[in-house]
Amino acid sequence: MTTGGYPPPPQDPHVPGGYPGGGSPSYGGTPSDYTQQFPQYGAPQNGVPQYGAPQYGTPQNGAPQFGAPQYGAPQYGAPQGDQFGGGPGFPDPHFGTGTPGQLLPRLGARIIDGLIVGIPMGILTAIMLLASGGSGFVNFFMTVVSGVVAFGYWTYMESTHGATFGKKLLGLSVAGPAGGNPTLEQAAKRNAFVALQILTGIPLLGFLAGLLSFAAYIGIAVTIEQDGNKQGFHDKFAGGTQVRKS
Repeated sequence: MTTGGYPPPPQDPHVPGGYPGGGSPSYGGTPSDYTQQFPQYGAPQNGVPQYGAPQYGTPQNGAPQFGAPQYGAPQYGAPQGDQFGGGPGFPDPHFGTGTPGQLLPRLGARIIDGLIVGIPMGILTAIMLLASGGSGFVNFFMTVVSGVVAFGYWTYMESTHGATFGKKLLGLSVAGPAGGNPTLEQAAKRNAFVALQILTGIPLLGFLAGLLSFAAYIGIAVTIEQDGNKQGFHDKFAGGTQVRKS
């Protein structure tokens, strides 16, 4: 007679009742000596799993197999997007949404913006000097004001509009490290060298400030030409801003 489609387990003549522990085997209960002595029921035999048991190497409950990609994680040795920069002379994939602005158009934009700020401030300074009879204090005051206005102009325009008037005329714009317009702090850092103009009205110190300003322009031009993304040291100082061709 079979039970549930399976042949009955062999009886042990040395055990009362013919079954381990006496009596007959229980069905549906917890594992007992019966299953321990007769492992063919309820345990894998010779490495062959029972029906319904987990198969080794098969994903369990949707979990990935060993060695398979884990929830979208990249495989070792596979290209890792823009995790690493391009290095000197190679464009960084982070800036793949626009063409980097070249040196000459950027220089042209600086000249245009310098005229936009410088001409009105020069006229205002001349009027103030004539009205004061050429006062040295007025001259110093207007030099400071001109420097503040120039610094504020570049910082404000780049952080709010992404470009100054000169850059817009030449089809350029400034992007922040994460894309979009640079923040006010980032725009202020990349134009910090413009603020040196504030010190030019101070005797001796003004001469030194003028030299530092000239050196900054030269350094920016050299680093723009040497960088694959056309980023000057002022862009790196600002956290990774970039001038792009619109």
